[in-house]
Amino acid sequence: MEELFGRDAECRRMRALLDDARQGLSGVLVLRGDPGAGKSALLDHLQATAATEFEIARFDAVESEAELGFAALHQLLRSYLGQVPKLPDPQGDALCQVFGLQERTSPPDRFLVAVASLSLLAARVSDRPLLCLVDDAHWLDEESAAVLAFVARRLYADPVVMVFAARDWTDGVDHLAGLPQLAVPSLHSEAAGKLLKSVASGSLAPDVCDRIVTSTGGNPLALIEAARELTADQLTGRAPLPEPVPLGQALERIYLREALAMPPMTRTLLLTAAADPTSDPQVLWRAGRELGFDVTAAVAAEQGNLLSIRETVRFRHPLIRSAVYYGAPLSERARVHAALAAVARGLGEIDLCAWHLAAAATDPDDGVATELERAATRTRDRGDWTGSSALLARAASLTSDLPVRARRLLEAAEAGAVAGSSGRAQTLLDEAAAYQEDQRHNGLVHRAQARIHRLMGSPASATFALLTAVRELGPVDNRLARDILVEALVQAQISGTLAPQGATRLNVAETARSLPLPAEAPATTGDAVLDADTAVHLERLDDAGPKLHRAIAAVQGEDSTAAESLQWLAAACSHATILGDDIALHDLARRLEAEARRLGAVIPMALALSHTALSELIAGRLAEAERLFDQRAALEETRGSRIFLGALLIAAWRGRAEEAGNLAEAVREHASRTGQGYQLVFCDYARSVTELSRCRYREAYLALEDRMGDTSQLKFALADMIEAAVRCGKNDEAIELLHRLSRLAAQTPVPGLLGDLARAQALTTANPSEAETLYLRAIHHHENARGPARRARSHQLYGEWLRRERRSKAARHQLRIAYELFNAMGAEGYAARTEQELSAAGDPVHPSGGAPHETDALTPQEARVARLAAGGATNAEIAAQLYLSVHTVDYHLRKVFRKLDVRSRRELGDLRDRIASA
Repeated sequence: MEELFGRDAECRRMRALLDDARQGLSGVLVLRGDPGAGKSALLDHLQATAATEFEIARFDAVESEAELGFAALHQLLRSYLGQVPKLPDPQGDALCQVFGLQERTSPPDRFLVAVASLSLLAARVSDRPLLCLVDDAHWLDEESAAVLAFVARRLYADPVVMVFAARDWTDGVDHLAGLPQLAVPSLHSEAAGKLLKSVASGSLAPDVCDRIVTSTGGNPLALIEAARELTADQLTGRAPLPEPVPLGQALERIYLREALAMPPMTRTLLLTAAADPTSDPQVLWRAGRELGFDVTAAVAAEQGNLLSIRETVRFRHPLIRSAVYYGAPLSERARVHAALAAVARGLGEIDLCAWHLAAAATDPDDGVATELERAATRTRDRGDWTGSSALLARAASLTSDLPVRARRLLEAAEAGAVAGSSGRAQTLLDEAAAYQEDQRHNGLVHRAQARIHRLMGSPASATFALLTAVRELGPVDNRLARDILVEALVQAQISGTLAPQGATRLNVAETARSLPLPAEAPATTGDAVLDADTAVHLERLDDAGPKLHRAIAAVQGEDSTAAESLQWLAAACSHATILGDDIALHDLARRLEAEARRLGAVIPMALALSHTALSELIAGRLAEAERLFDQRAALEETRGSRIFLGALLIAAWRGRAEEAGNLAEAVREHASRTGQGYQLVFCDYARSVTELSRCRYREAYLALEDRMGDTSQLKFALADMIEAAVRCGKNDEAIELLHRLSRLAAQTPVPGLLGDLARAQALTTANPSEAETLYLRAIHHHENARGPARRARSHQLYGEWLRRERRSKAARHQLRIAYELFNAMGAEGYAARTEQELSAAGDPVHPSGGAPHETDALTPQEARVARLAAGGATNAEIAAQLYLSVHTVDYHLRKVFRKLDVRSRRELGDLRDRIASA
């Protein structure tokens, strides 16, 4: 093992990762440094250290492969593909499809591929830990980088170490950001001097050594190459050093000179190896038959230490590959690519053949461009959006027809946006936008711009662009324009109260009203959704209600596999909340979740989990709501972000006022930063729940005072708001809200709303006999509603009213029912309020049990695992829901048992509603 000078701290950090893996724990590290800083040497050292005890999977990324999606992932996982049958079918299918082992009519979602990759590493059969090394990770293809970063974030208690070496990202998303980082600086002068002396061929004068160290800034690669480049006389000081000492870009010139000094056939071999993205020796030798070289040409290259040929072809340093390729004449590169295209065709690699033909083309070639477009389609269907984008862009550059060229550039930009490469996508879109002779094309450019804005986390800008697209497309393609309006509707809903003028849901509605469906055109489910949303914003809810119901029914009756079904389901969930229809919301949200899971679609899954969790929250099924919110938070963490809204809503219902206050600040900050104004509405709802459970009625009313318009998604809280208004003396406001609730219940006569109406009427009547009848009616309706929450609240308010009527015995009965329901739900705030009423009625509650002791506080991840285990989920089910490995779940669960002093899942289940994190 070669000695590393000045890298003791870095080696200790890496050895600690190996030590953790020996104990069954995962480790991740990203080495960051300038070119030549010694990152590769550190990886080599780590690999040599681990060689006898660890399985090792290594991938050295190169620039030419950055456009081949999933290439790095395939190289790292190919040894474990035999374990694919052990994975759930959707995961196994996704991996097989992206690796070209299985056909698919539509591309798999990258998130599903990431989950499958995590599961595959966790399922590997080996007694040895695994060390994954990725060198030059800044050249990883977009898909592999995203998936590997996901795996790195979700590993915890598996004996797997992942170490990446990378420069700083200059374009696109840095997927490795947020992972543990270790800067690899240049060497300090003493260590740099030692390294220089160790590689110098003879003696080295001290003053020469000092000058070289200073000139190179201690960069290890520059030091090594300077020692190789300088003569013995220069190193001893007998001849002057060149000015400047070779470093930086001059290194490539040094490498190029080395390559040019090789025999002609060796130079051709080097160029062929540099041009071949597979690094497969068999491909190299087959191309050599066409180009005139054989294995003897490799002797000089290996003796000169330019490359090595073993299982793969590997250059000594990526800069050598770059220097050889870009230093060759264009005609020679074209000749080599033509030969490689023939090899790829012979091997049945038709997409790689098209890629090489494109590289070989020096002038526009419509035939090659057509082949590239076909290859792009096949590549996209495997889920490789980066590769598809690159192929389409190259096809466009070879296209002579301007409209066709513009279309291909547009499709390349759209594929780049799906791949997550916002910078590349924007560059391609700007080129596509230069062609403005076709109005339909112009509209599609704006739609693509919206998708780039959405990728960048700017829903308001996305809505602006979508509405611009609609205005362009309306006169030439009414059907497409109206379909895009549904997309704009969903984006505007995300912006919510933070949407600027021109990007609100009202603006979407106004645009839709100006673009009616032609009389002769058949109406789709999307039209029903759009017309309903337009009506609710431009007409009174009383008039729009029937259209909303028809839209919901149309979506419910639609085949869930329709291409637009995810957009329709998301919009219909919003409509159900506007109508206060908790039954429809539950059905639609579950269907959205099921369809998103089937497709492995991450953004629709996030929406689905939010809607489904809200449905369970308002039903009072807090444990199930918390499970779904936990899964939503875990999903966000896999994307390198955090979301606090679900935790806030649960804290409010659990009666944890201080925790809710802290979370509310985090929610407001996140909403402001991301433009997701919808979160602010539910932040105010959480505040109203907290205040109402503490009998702070004025504060509860003010929290929702401006949130109950026709388009409000908080209709399920109307009865609570009426209660708060009555109790703080805002009687006129209470009556106005009551009229609104009455009209809503008439339109949507579900048990929940009918019970809410009866309870609100009881609160506002001055007739005791009528009030009692209404309270009993509320309880009757709420017994048939989804979940216990509304029933518990009706028993609570009826009991409070009975106590004030001095009917203590009857009051105790109703309050005791409410208390037991709240206690079973885990609604500790409302339970505490009811407990006070019971004490006042002469029936004090004797507390039992409590939350875990402060010193035993669980981490957020432990709490999520504990709640799912307490609910009866197996370790495999928990792993699937939280995007973890089974080993990690088992590790967390052992810590949970120890911290909570429980010995079984049954004992854990008894604590389910009291499990909280620090």
